Amino acid sequence: MTRSVLPSEAQALATAEMLLRFAAENVNELPRETVATINTALDAQAGNAWNEQVATDFWCAFNKLCALVKPATVDTLSTNLLGVPAPRWRAWAGGNARPVSVSRRTATRYLALLIVLLGISVVLGFLVSTTLSLGKDVEQLATQGDELNVKLTAAADALEAGVADRPFATASADQRKDIAAMQALLHQQNHVLDQMLQKSVMMTRLISLGWNGATILPGDLKDAQNLAEVRQAVRDYQISRRDVASERLNAQISVGVITATVLPIVLGIMGACAYVVRLISDQIKDTTFSATSPIRHLVRVALGGLSGVVIGFSGVVTEMGLSSSALAFIAGYAVEPVFSTIDSIAEKFRR
Repeated sequence: MTRSVLPSEAQALATAEMLLRFAAENVNELPRETVATINTALDAQAGNAWNEQVATDFWCAFNKLCALVKPATVDTLSTNLLGVPAPRWRAWAGGNARPVSVSRRTATRYLALLIVLLGISVVLGFLVSTTLSLGKDVEQLATQGDELNVKLTAAADALEAGVADRPFATASADQRKDIAAMQALLHQQNHVLDQMLQKSVMMTRLISLGWNGATILPGDLKDAQNLAEVRQAVRDYQISRRDVASERLNAQISVGVITATVLPIVLGIMGACAYVVRLISDQIKDTTFSATSPIRHLVRVALGGLSGVVIGFSGVVTEMGLSSSALAFIAGYAVEPVFSTIDSIAEKFRR
């Protein structure tokens, strides 16, 4: 007794053709009985000869066909078809605006995100390393300047009784030797101060991406005319030294924020994107990219960023000498061990 085809049966018949083609292209030995049964069902649908026996045989054959093409499914095969409209900007740019598959669109997006994150991580790494290097140079110059400042103060105190406020031009021959040595110390201090200020300004501009940092004019290398000018130079150095210390502290705070939060997040997301790109490549190869894959990949990237934050806040360094930045990338790439560790810690608190 014939009957009408149910909606679920009609949908299965429509997808059976796609599964048969995929099986014919990828399976070595396709069972003739399965193919014949499905073809009979298609003919029965076209000839309005559908009945319970045909439906039963079809579902059994459809089950065998689905098992034959696993891990590919109707969902994964449909997802890899060309059916998603291309972005409008591609048409505006005069490029290829043909529809693309969901898998290709997803792979393109994550690949672009990976490249952007790679560029950001390189820039941040350069900023951090260069700022730290400049900070060390400033610290060394400050140490040299402090030593020269102490010597210069001692030399001025030694000449205080004999020269007082008189110009150095009126000093005696013996005093002029001491004055010449003091002038040499003053020139060295000015040279060190110029270098220290220039590196400090460069460090500030670098960490603020050029939005901050004053212009430093070279210091006056003329000889001091009296002790008052020498003592004024000592005070000017101390003021500049204080300002440099403040700028260096601000730079250290900015570097700490980048290394503890921003860079681990970027590297964690980048590691997750690298994993997702590899996973999508394998899924396209094995025809296992499904309609739910994009949202699962997005969740994976979010968890990768969270893993990077965990590594950045904890400041972990392994016995292998890996830095927190390297661990953030690895944690983003392989989030399972990170959250497995967190789960084990949480389980101990439940006991």
